[in-house]
Amino acid sequence: MNAVVDATVVQHTLLDDCKVGDLMTRTLLVANADWRVSELAEFLVGNGISGAPVVDERERVVGVVSVTDVARHASMAEDEPGIRHHQYYTDALDFTLDDDLYVEYDEDDDEVATVRDIMTPSVFDVDIHASVRQASNAMVKNRIHRVMVSDRGRVVGIVSALDVLALLNRN
Repeated sequence: MNAVVDATVVQHTLLDDCKVGDLMTRTLLVANADWRVSELAEFLVGNGISGAPVVDERERVVGVVSVTDVARHASMAEDEPGIRHHQYYTDALDFTLDDDLYVEYDEDDDEVATVRDIMTPSVFDVDIHASVRQASNAMVKNRIHRVMVSDRGRVVGIVSALDVLALLNRN
């Protein structure tokens, strides 16, 4: 029983004492908002990642996209042809989006759909000095798999749920 208690104490200490700046991936692989969905899929698979921040033509982070978004887009293509409304699910998000927020695109020409059409147009970030516990709490609360790490308002890295699990498995 003591081993379980000791492991729990170690995990709590790691989560509270380790800063996201020490854990984050500093090399950001970003998706371009204007890529076609097929380009995004190649990018994700080719880099062995499940999601990425999305940047616009001025290199500003404008959203996040993941394999879930690609799968959701593919499943929408199987519905009746015509205009589709991509409704962003916001059940657990700690902000409110306009109920009428959606993106329209024509499914008759799947090559027209871009990353901007399927991405989540919100970015969850934590300060570089935040604890890993704060980052993991944000992921759990908002049901997301990654948070951007910012330093004075500029995105400088990313921490994923897998990074947190790897930290906990070091001991």
